Amino acid sequence: MSRLYNLQMDKEIKRNIGLNIKFARMRRNYTQEKFAEILNISVSHISKMEQGITSPTAYLLYKMSKVLDVSMESFFNNL
Repeated sequence: MSRLYNLQMDKEIKRNIGLNIKFARMRRNYTQEKFAEILNISVSHISKMEQGITSPTAYLLYKMSKVLDVSMESFFNNL
């Protein structure tokens, strides 16, 4: 498997996780600002995760799942 393929797959995975975070956040009617405040992280961090630019840590995924009342596995749907 080439490195380029792996890089593209990584981007797609991060993008899908980010979209799942965004949809879960929106279902709870949280703005990025409110969600960031609850999680004690920056709004730009939320934005970058939702765009698939960065990946959340396992601990942050856990915190988000508790705040949004979803399973951690739901962030990995459609991968």
